Amino acid sequence: MEFRQLQLFVAVAEELHFGRAAARVGMAQPPFSQQIRRLEGELGVELLARTSRRVALTPAGARLLEEARELLARRADVVSNVQRAAQGMTGTLRVGFAASSAFGVLPDIVLRFRARFPEVKLELDDREALNVGAALISGELDLAIVRAPFRYEGLTVERLLRERFVLALPARHPRTRQRLVALSSLAGEPFVLFPRRSAPGLHDTVTSMCLAAGFSPNIVQEASSWPSVIGMVEAGLGLTLAPKSAQALKPQGVVFRPLSGAPGYAELVVAFPGQRPSPAAQHFRALAHEAMSARSDSS
Repeated sequence: MEFRQLQLFVAVAEELHFGRAAARVGMAQPPFSQQIRRLEGELGVELLARTSRRVALTPAGARLLEEARELLARRADVVSNVQRAAQGMTGTLRVGFAASSAFGVLPDIVLRFRARFPEVKLELDDREALNVGAALISGELDLAIVRAPFRYEGLTVERLLRERFVLALPARHPRTRQRLVALSSLAGEPFVLFPRRSAPGLHDTVTSMCLAAGFSPNIVQEASSWPSVIGMVEAGLGLTLAPKSAQALKPQGVVFRPLSGAPGYAELVVAFPGQRPSPAAQHFRALAHEAMSARSDSS
């Protein structure tokens, strides 16, 4: 029994007329009738009671009509589901990110993705940047958003955002009276920063900028997430250099000031295995670029 035979049977069962049913499916009547006879022979039952004046369903035919409609509808659903999966409209997408990339930017991308692809289950995996590359290669993750520099053999890396650093300091700090703070003037100040294992690119960029300004940062506290870093700054434990997007946290008790003499940039990148991400990952990647473009246009 084939799906085509079921389609022909449903046509004649609904029309109860071989000529109209054959015309409905675009066939000549003789081969159409032959297919129905073949179906009855394969099943070993009479599906249609035929007389010279009328065609009627037998009890077996009535049952097959019910089953055939369900099978054909299910077949259409299966085809649609497979096609939607191939288009990245359904399934699961596993996105990795390092703590240093979560603030300010990731929520915007996630909101856009959920709004446009609600049937894709989105799994967010927060892990240290050093572990993200191996997870992408092994297939644990489909895509990741991390801070640059980020290099790993077998991965494609694309820049999403390039932004300046700003100074984050406690609201009671005397430097809040300055509109522009020279990076070189921060020598001797206590710093709060990510441990290098959590965000090696960001850590190295900040320390390199400080060294270029003539001093090594006095790191007195470390924290593995931006809310923790900013919380320590708010508590007066030190100050930090943060990507401009960190201001989106809008913490009470913390003031942000632009820097002079700070040539470095914070870069956010998207990484995925091979040269082309999976369909769902392609959608996420495109929306990430869209979100960052909108951020740049509004800044």
